[in-house]
Amino acid sequence: MATDKPLGEIIIDMGFASREQIIECLNMQTEIHQRGLDPVPIGRLLIKTGHVTMEQLEKALAKQTKYRLPS
Repeated sequence: MATDKPLGEIIIDMGFASREQIIECLNMQTEIHQRGLDPVPIGRLLIKTGHVTMEQLEKALAKQTKYRLPS
């Protein structure tokens, strides 16, 4: 089992968003950073763009937590 699976990969694996939608939000994060603005978590961007719901994000975050727990 992976120990540090990125949230975007989990969301793709769960079928909540496409790889293109994740890349779109990652690009948005880069633009925000380049403008010197406060970082915005990818989950927040995915919700703001309508790519995932809060419920889907919560399920993906719960799964991500399982990946990070020690075996």
